[in-house]
Amino acid sequence: MTRGMSMKDVLLDSLAVAWKELQVVFADRGALIVLFLLPVLMASMMGSASVPKGGGPPQLPVALVNQDTGAFGAQVASILRGISALRLQELSLPAAAEDAVAAGKALAAVVIPRNLSQNIEAHVPSQVQVVVDPAQEQYGGIVTGIMKDVLAPVALQGEIQYGIRAVLSELGLYNQADPNARRAIEAQNLGVMMTQVQAMQENPLIRVESEDPVGVKRLLPSDVFAVFMPAFTVMFAFFLMPAVAGELWKEKAQGSLRRLLSAPIWRGSIIAGKMVAYMIVVVLQVLLVFGVGNIAFGMGLGRSPAGLLAVTLALALAATAIGMMVGAVTRSAQQADATGMVLGFLLAGLGGCIQVGNRPLFRATGVLGTISRLTPHAHALEGYMRLLAEDAGLWQVLPQVGMLLAMAVVFFSVAMWRFKFE
Repeated sequence: MTRGMSMKDVLLDSLAVAWKELQVVFADRGALIVLFLLPVLMASMMGSASVPKGGGPPQLPVALVNQDTGAFGAQVASILRGISALRLQELSLPAAAEDAVAAGKALAAVVIPRNLSQNIEAHVPSQVQVVVDPAQEQYGGIVTGIMKDVLAPVALQGEIQYGIRAVLSELGLYNQADPNARRAIEAQNLGVMMTQVQAMQENPLIRVESEDPVGVKRLLPSDVFAVFMPAFTVMFAFFLMPAVAGELWKEKAQGSLRRLLSAPIWRGSIIAGKMVAYMIVVVLQVLLVFGVGNIAFGMGLGRSPAGLLAVTLALALAATAIGMMVGAVTRSAQQADATGMVLGFLLAGLGGCIQVGNRPLFRATGVLGTISRLTPHAHALEGYMRLLAEDAGLWQVLPQVGMLLAMAVVFFSVAMWRFKFE
């Protein structure tokens, strides 16, 4: 800090630099379209494409293969078709269903075996297979839970039917009756028993209620815009990189940076002002995109405004710092612009912003998952998804905020090490 300057002077100088930078940004209509209009349009189009045509909540894409030709297999398939939360794709071969899951076209595949009805009638254990995408384990768990609920009454009906047949087979008159009469007797008794069972299920003597732990909510796909809006917000926030880097080189070429240095301004005020300006741009991006999502599409904003503010500020700092780093390590304005754009798309892809709807890489296992978690995009997106889709609070997103701040420190340190004011 220059001798004789007070903290008030430093703050005013920083705000003056920030105001100048904001005027430059908002004078560039092309930059405004990229930074503000494109994320809203892309997130809206992607989110709308995932909503059913008739409106209502988004559906889980599930592949179904029914190899059973009996009544019980048909009953299971019919129940699944009637569940509005599922978007069924009925296939003929298990291999095709597994390929759909592997390609991200389905979150899970349900395979009904050939001998399901025969095994149920013979009181032989059978197994319905649910193939789950490991990268979408939370959604696959939902499908598995749905299948357990669907199969429970089917299995119960099979047990009752077998029990009725076993009891009646002990009666001589039943064994002497013709097959049609025996089927009629079985159907009549089964109808009476199932009516009683249904009444007991609707009004049980003992009711069990399940609750999630306090502060924890299962991730349900009830708000698809709470996934796509943050994804494109994070991606386009880091598109500030070429803008920040290019403006640094432009000021060097025009000599405006040299004039700033010759003025009685502390160098730290110049850097702080520039960073504050571009952080404000990122905050405005988030406000615009989330505001459109909330007002136009009913997107929920979670229960923690403090968490949203913390993640947004950390995102803004990381995006600005990496832009400063790109400007410091490149050798020309053209190189800064090209490097910033390539890096923006590369990090967005690795961070999970582009394919978040099908397979978010930061939640995957293996090498790609590890690489994804090394990007600031992954931690910013993880924080927003926790807040908006999982209804987390501030404390649950502190790890993501901490990682973003740590990365911002690294980016800023490299920028200051390589940056040449002259």
